[in-house]
Amino acid sequence: MARAGKKNHGALRTLGIGVGMVVALFLVNAHYPSLLRLAELKTFDLRMYARGTRKPHGEVAIVAIDDKSISELGRWPWPRTVLARLEEALMSYKVAVVGYDMVFSERDDNDLVRQQIVDSLEKAGLPADKLTAAAGIGNDQAFANAIKAQGMTYLGYPLQVKAEGEKVTISPGFVSQTMPPAPLAYSLVRSLPGISGPPPIPQAVAYLPNLPDINRAAHGTGYFDTPTDADAVFRSEMMVIRFGNRYCEPLILAVTSAAAGGALTSLTLADYGVAQAKIGPVALPVDEQGRMLVNFRGPAHTFPYYSVSDVIAHRVPASALANKIVLVGASALGVGDRWSTPMGADFPGVEIHANAIDNILTGDFIQRSEITAGLERVAAVVMGIAISAAVAYLSASWSAVAAAVMILGYLAIAQYLLVADGLLLGVLFPVVMVVVDYAILAGYKYLTEGRLKQYYRHAFEHYLHPDVIERLVQDPEKLKLGGERRHMSILFSDIVGFTSRSERTAPEELVALLNSYMTAMIDLILRSGGVVDKLMGDGIMAFWGAPGDTPNPARSAVECALEMLAELERLRRVDPRFVDIDIGIGIATGDAIVGNFGGNQRFDYSAIGDTVNLASRIEGLTRHFKVHLLVNRQTTEEAADGFVVRNIGSVRVKGKAQAVRIDEVAGKRGGPVEAAFYEQFAAALAALEKGSTHQALISLEELARQKPEDRPLQLYLERLHAASGNGSLMGRFNPFRRKAEPADGARHLLFELDTK
Repeated sequence: MARAGKKNHGALRTLGIGVGMVVALFLVNAHYPSLLRLAELKTFDLRMYARGTRKPHGEVAIVAIDDKSISELGRWPWPRTVLARLEEALMSYKVAVVGYDMVFSERDDNDLVRQQIVDSLEKAGLPADKLTAAAGIGNDQAFANAIKAQGMTYLGYPLQVKAEGEKVTISPGFVSQTMPPAPLAYSLVRSLPGISGPPPIPQAVAYLPNLPDINRAAHGTGYFDTPTDADAVFRSEMMVIRFGNRYCEPLILAVTSAAAGGALTSLTLADYGVAQAKIGPVALPVDEQGRMLVNFRGPAHTFPYYSVSDVIAHRVPASALANKIVLVGASALGVGDRWSTPMGADFPGVEIHANAIDNILTGDFIQRSEITAGLERVAAVVMGIAISAAVAYLSASWSAVAAAVMILGYLAIAQYLLVADGLLLGVLFPVVMVVVDYAILAGYKYLTEGRLKQYYRHAFEHYLHPDVIERLVQDPEKLKLGGERRHMSILFSDIVGFTSRSERTAPEELVALLNSYMTAMIDLILRSGGVVDKLMGDGIMAFWGAPGDTPNPARSAVECALEMLAELERLRRVDPRFVDIDIGIGIATGDAIVGNFGGNQRFDYSAIGDTVNLASRIEGLTRHFKVHLLVNRQTTEEAADGFVVRNIGSVRVKGKAQAVRIDEVAGKRGGPVEAAFYEQFAAALAALEKGSTHQALISLEELARQKPEDRPLQLYLERLHAASGNGSLMGRFNPFRRKAEPADGARHLLFELDTK
């Protein structure tokens, strides 16, 4: 079975596990959405804070009961005559609308004292009516008169909202029936077909009204209840609460409608809750509960604040308040009404309302709907499948990069949509999908690939250099289990005369000798990037070009062979056991089949094919020619220059129909090898090839006097002399012809040897 097939099978299995996890996480999130809800809210806070400050539209101002006002006007609560003076001042500033983020449900303290005196006089039978007339109207009435004179003042009130399944006890002061004038409600309420019973929206069981005189003087009243999330942070305004049969308006909607010339407020209900809420033509982005996310403009005091004392004293420029919606609320630290919001933990409640009004006036909302929720779910699924594919088919480092790019890219897109278009896409679920999917799949792949890498290391530790093994472990695609055709160089080496030596040497000594020899030679092969295929007694088979890529297998093999010969020479000098040891090495370069061959339980990584057989035959020829290193001509050509090479000629080896040209590699150029001898030999063969047989014979005989023991030289001379004796020397004998000329009985230099 090919490695590519195993890789694909493993990748598909990893991808399948990843897709299964995506489905599982999707189902868990669908059934238990609250698992991530609180954390998602925190990410929303961070994103809002990171967005920075936006300048308000400029139509809303806050007149604050702040520390400065308290220091100038006295401790809060003030006599309502102070608020009456505030109303008179706001009227002179020609503000458009006034909204009080507070309730006046209890009588003024001075009025209570006055009433107690009147009651006491009446009980004593004294003329209390004359005292009342002398004292004038009360503080509450003065405030009511000022509100009525201003004409566009709206008051707030709180509701007591019933939680689902809660048994409610009405709080003191709250009433369960509306008192005239009733709180403001939506002008138009429409129900979609299919509704049976009240829609599932927040329901109030009671409210705390303002004092009757003050309530009647106001232009209208709206609730100021603002819902918190599970972490007690204010992020939204409740745009509708049902109280009895009324769908009440919040204070912010009442003052905005008034500022817009009495814009119609409308509500559309469905069986799931609120389908739509509008003011004039502007649709409010509410959820099914009627909540609208507040698009906060910035931290506290982003809106203009003016002290009550400064307004009463007319120290505020007229242009700062003219034609503005003015919200009156408390911002002093000791008064309360400060809350946690995405923009800070000490945020005045009145400014929450100011932000919401500014959103409505500008139409600049944060919108989260079923569409954005659907996009979030789609993004989570797509990113989950994408990271599964990345882990399955990419390396650990690249899949980590892919995960980081997906997460950062999605966060950037989500933040851009929030900042540019006010679209709120949740980020936590897609990010959790990628992180969890990646972590589990990467861990799974690490464990499975770790076992596979350990298998590779164990399988090749006896064949390959550790550096080569590590490259294969990191890129196992270079290894195909089962066999593949590769261009390779094959090396065979044998100890000359080892059989006879083994017969006269004790087994223990022979084994020790072999161990020393093999250790030295195998180390050279592994360091050169070669693979030790087999150890056959005293013989070694090795190859270059697989399983990893070798730039020049032929050159690597030849250089390794020369190093083996040099190492043997060193051993002869330092170890007496090697004095009479000699080896022959044969190398063949060409195509071969390499891979794991054997059964399921036991197999070897090996090379087979014609090139392997040729290398073995060439190694056997070293005995015949009495040289140390023989290679086929393709090895010589591919190894390139830098070696001292001698053309031996063409041989017909066992198992091959055609003759093979072989060369002797004597050493590296510039080394200790006598290059002049081999150059003269090559010149003699060149003369022979040109037909100058006599000149070639003279040159070869001269070389024979220099090296009478050189076997290839002797063979050439023997055949030349034999051809001369047959009368074929002059002009007819050519040892480079492919076929002999049997007519003259001459034998050309075609060695027909039955090797190995």
